[in-house]
Amino acid sequence: MDQQQWQEYLISQGAQWSEGAASFPDNSAHADLQLIDLSPLGAISVSGPDSQKFLQGQLTCDLINLPDEHLTLGGHCNPKGRMISAFHILKVSQSEFLLLLPRDLTPIALAALKKYAVFFKTELKSLEGVFRWLGLCGHDAGTRASHLLNLSHNSKGDLIPGQLIPFDHNGTRAIAGMLQERMVAVLVAEEQAADLWQQLTRTPATPASYNHWQQQWIAAGVPELHAATSEMFIPQMLNLHLLGAVSFKKGCYTGQEVVARMQYLGAAKRRMYLASVDGVELPEPGVEIFTPNGSSSVGNLVSACKTENGIELLAVLTKSKVVDNALMQLQDGRQLSLYELPYDADADPLA
Repeated sequence: MDQQQWQEYLISQGAQWSEGAASFPDNSAHADLQLIDLSPLGAISVSGPDSQKFLQGQLTCDLINLPDEHLTLGGHCNPKGRMISAFHILKVSQSEFLLLLPRDLTPIALAALKKYAVFFKTELKSLEGVFRWLGLCGHDAGTRASHLLNLSHNSKGDLIPGQLIPFDHNGTRAIAGMLQERMVAVLVAEEQAADLWQQLTRTPATPASYNHWQQQWIAAGVPELHAATSEMFIPQMLNLHLLGAVSFKKGCYTGQEVVARMQYLGAAKRRMYLASVDGVELPEPGVEIFTPNGSSSVGNLVSACKTENGIELLAVLTKSKVVDNALMQLQDGRQLSLYELPYDADADPLA
């Protein structure tokens, strides 16, 4: 079942499609457990005996101290410390890893990693057309996903945040990973996706729009890089050092010197904030943010989603402008209202 066939299948299940994402009736937003098509997300497989060694020397996160069958946020930087990609990385074993990231960023991330892989016994490939992601979102998502996917019979018990569990679905391997308290991502073989979708909708899981998945990330203050923002930010600008995605003890990786110097010298002049704007038109990732009548940019948008009250977004902004309570707006004039992030944005990960 290719993407066109998948879209036709979901349309038969009540979906509408817009810009590559499925949406369902608004009443699904209040469902206790939501089933979400994650077509806007892609997957990269990294496998082979040198996979952990290779990735440990490339990524910002520490994979050696990450147990098997666990996951974490991470990033891949260029030599100047600018992030080419950001993702959740799922460690199935020391020889098998999966990267969960936006579909439009997948070819960029894959090409960048392949440049450094030539001297390692590891294979990198996109899983587009072979596997696809489905999401389960809601209260007690780990326990409920474990029950619905029949994971609880194993010795590991129910899914907990940061854990993944491989499981069998109709004779093919699938993987469920709990990204945070309310979010479980399921990687399933392309030819089994419709069957699993039907199985889950026969339970209390209610089909919901991809926008609800984005709402969870933005509310949690977790950034998402896209093709338009690749190599625009260093990890500290995206608060990744506060989200467990950057290790300052693991040793060298590409861009590490710049990232470490920025942390130890406290020289980052911009960081990511949670904000909202009015209207229904979503601003694109990377668009510049200005002060009224300002001629120079004071930041860039990271990601945005629609809500009942307008648009919520994450944006990298100049810290001094925020401290001064300066008015900031999108290029179209919509003014940003800032909110507190759900974590301490002034915390010191080196303390």
